[in-house]
Amino acid sequence: MLLDNLDDYRYWRDEKLANTPTTLGAYVVEIQNPFKLTSVEKNKLQSLCQKGNFALFEIQPIDQYDEAIISINTQLGLKDFDQHLFVKTGGLAHITQSDKKDQGEFIPYTDKNLGWHTDGYYNAIEQRIRAFSLFCVNPALKGGASEWIDPQMIYLLLREDNPDVVKALTHPEAMSIPEHRVDGEVRRATSVGPVFFIDEKTQALYMRYTQRKKNIEFLDSLEIKQAVEYLDTLLNTTTDYHFKHLMQTGQGLLCNNVLHKRNAFTDDKDNPRLLLRGRYFNRIE
Repeated sequence: MLLDNLDDYRYWRDEKLANTPTTLGAYVVEIQNPFKLTSVEKNKLQSLCQKGNFALFEIQPIDQYDEAIISINTQLGLKDFDQHLFVKTGGLAHITQSDKKDQGEFIPYTDKNLGWHTDGYYNAIEQRIRAFSLFCVNPALKGGASEWIDPQMIYLLLREDNPDVVKALTHPEAMSIPEHRVDGEVRRATSVGPVFFIDEKTQALYMRYTQRKKNIEFLDSLEIKQAVEYLDTLLNTTTDYHFKHLMQTGQGLLCNNVLHKRNAFTDDKDNPRLLLRGRYFNRIE
């Protein structure tokens, strides 16, 4: 196992560094017909997700974007979706500003900055988010760029720089998210676990993390406090593996739950920002 076997880690590291592209253009796949991927398109999307855990894609303007994204995701094996509070037909959530009280309290449904995180970091093990898709129907009037980095590369960079940091972040009680209650009813149970670990189902290196400090508890130890500070410093710098892109209409991201963030934005009131997001319990392989 690469977490505790040095030879396994070195082999994995060398393969990762040799095969991971560092230019955004290398990750772009133009899709001619979202309802019927060609073998070349499908193979490239899968290959990129194996190498760098994400791919960008572009489709031509159409009327039924929801159906197109569901079709693409289904063709890549993404069918087992997370049925959370705001999911609509086919497993997609409409990420847009909301003035609804129950929805507007969640940062994705506001125009605010959204810090570094993996999706579903608060979920129970049986509801672990292993992949997600994000597609732009309408960009904001100003701002709203997405930034992301492969969490496996974050692990690699941290371990190369300071092995003690990643060791601390593999502690089984490193990060806890308290239960979420609404009107006295438990909507989500307490979630406790490591930041880095091997996912039992896929045997892939996985990360659960958020830079949010509200409703997040880290284990009360100096090692973990310093490790989290070290991690945040790396996330807030720029490396060859940090990517930033302001998605336009018809552009989307497919990934194995990369670490990502969103910049604040200003909306056009008559044509507000709208992204379609699907979250899935299996990886893109």
